[in-house]
Amino acid sequence: MSGRILVVDDIATNRLVLKAKLAASYFEVIEADCGQAAIDIARAEHPDVILLDVMMPDMDGFTVCETLKSCPETSHIPIVMVTATLSSDDRMSGLEVGADDFLIKPIDDLALFARVKNLMRVKMMFDELRLRDATSREMGITDFLDSMTREDDNKSSVILAPPDAKTGQEWCKAIDPNLNVDILTTDSEHEVLNLAALEHPDAYIVHQNLIGGGEGLRLVSTLRARLDTRQSAIVFVVADGTMETAARALDLGASDYIVEPFDPNELVVRLRSQLRRKLFSDQLRSNMRDGLRMAVIDPLTGLYNRRYAAQHMNKIVDRAKAENGEFSVLMMDLDKFKTINDKHGHDAGDYVLKEFARRLQENIRGVDLVARIGGEEFLIVMPDAGRMVATHVSERLRRAVESKPFVIDNGDKLDITVSIGVALGAADDCDIDDLMKRADEALYKAKSNGRNLVSFYASAA
Repeated sequence: MSGRILVVDDIATNRLVLKAKLAASYFEVIEADCGQAAIDIARAEHPDVILLDVMMPDMDGFTVCETLKSCPETSHIPIVMVTATLSSDDRMSGLEVGADDFLIKPIDDLALFARVKNLMRVKMMFDELRLRDATSREMGITDFLDSMTREDDNKSSVILAPPDAKTGQEWCKAIDPNLNVDILTTDSEHEVLNLAALEHPDAYIVHQNLIGGGEGLRLVSTLRARLDTRQSAIVFVVADGTMETAARALDLGASDYIVEPFDPNELVVRLRSQLRRKLFSDQLRSNMRDGLRMAVIDPLTGLYNRRYAAQHMNKIVDRAKAENGEFSVLMMDLDKFKTINDKHGHDAGDYVLKEFARRLQENIRGVDLVARIGGEEFLIVMPDAGRMVATHVSERLRRAVESKPFVIDNGDKLDITVSIGVALGAADDCDIDDLMKRADEALYKAKSNGRNLVSFYASAA
């Protein structure tokens, strides 16, 4: 796995040592010799990971970390703090300002590469989601809320997989007063997996040695492999104190690790960090899904738009060709719609369009395509529907609009009618553009003959 790493240290020898190790594994290394340079380079170059020395002459690593994590353009970059000594207070200070982990000088190669590769995977995932979100915004599909929703406003859920009941209670006691989360404590590996399918938690805390002899590493691997749990955060508790176990947990998919014995506050801070990251990734994915939906949905009526209709019609045509079938294309236009906007205002016009869309959906089959393709122009494509079905459905739709007035906000009752043009398609006559033109011609004929009519294209009459 290649990537760009920013090494920040005021001592040139330390930078050279780290650069040599990382370059040997094909990482691209950028260097900074002070805190301000690190901030400037991070903003300009957007590295994948930052290795940040704690002690520097112009500003310490904690200040640099806090500055980068508070800036929207650099807040997603993982930061590993590097220090010669690490007290419990220093560790908590680093975690509180957003550091992802710590490395102690002289740096152990296993610890270095395990953590760097893990954080780089996280960063690349976020980069991909952010890129898709940015593309959606540039296309005008979705507006992304740049500031994350505060975790206090979103109650998360956490499943605990402790080594025994007492430890589970201690974890709960540490977490519950400090985080807005629902906590479920399990008593077996099997129960974790069963609850995961039901609860879809945001995070797991998994001990290396589970109740009943279960193996934590195996559980991490299983959770990460399953579709319904692979996006959840996993904090792995290392019981044997070895970096080998921690590195293996990261390779298997753990989001973070903590080594026993640990300060309960550290567990809380690490869990909080993972829940923030999970919330952020969920928001990005949600925006992406909403963006895709908005790309094919008319926002006023909730019907499909012209873009989706064109794509879906291709599938209907392909099916007709494959099965020697037939289908019908209905073009509809609300009669004298402009007078509604002119006389009653655009709010009334919008209501009429939404109510018309609702009546359409109530009177077609689930397999039929209904779309808004213009201001007051709508399209229905019915697979496996010949002339008889098209006649019946078209008249039913016309009557559904005509039979009941549209009541707008001020209480006025509007008598609305619709004109419908129909073209029939078959296996040997499936040119979409041509069928749309035929349906349009039939619609024009219905309008010309007095409106509130159904008209078929002449060759199909």
